[in-house]
Amino acid sequence: MKFKNSMIIVADLGELKGYRIRKNEAIVGNKIKSSYTLKLHNNISYIDARKKLHEVVTDNAGRFGQHIAEEHNLETERKRRSLEDLADDINKIVEKEQPKQLFLAFPQELNTQLLNLLSPAIKTLLVKNLTSNLVKINKEKLLSYFE
Repeated sequence: MKFKNSMIIVADLGELKGYRIRKNEAIVGNKIKSSYTLKLHNNISYIDARKKLHEVVTDNAGRFGQHIAEEHNLETERKRRSLEDLADDINKIVEKEQPKQLFLAFPQELNTQLLNLLSPAIKTLLVKNLTSNLVKINKEKLLSYFE
């Protein structure tokens, strides 16, 4: 697969990493060998998305009468906001970097919702969308997931 002028974005609700793919060429024997490496361009942490609900709602006296449905609605709203922030950042990064191809990895649970929030221009660049959480994968191994 050709990775020329491409970008990989791996994310979950708590973190986003954007990599540019660089092509390296070397002469080995009488042949030109090509390889690709990743350079980290963006690393964003979403601290609020990593917090537990009880860390956000600190007024225990006010929570005493709160129902489980209310907590569920608050948690759903926090996920929605985090997803919107993440999609907004992806849109901005891709618009700024101007890659010809985009490779994305985001967990399956919210992958479809994330895709729906991306701009149509970004979606046309999307070559491969993996429904996996690859944020913690070593960058030397990351490229192999998209080949």
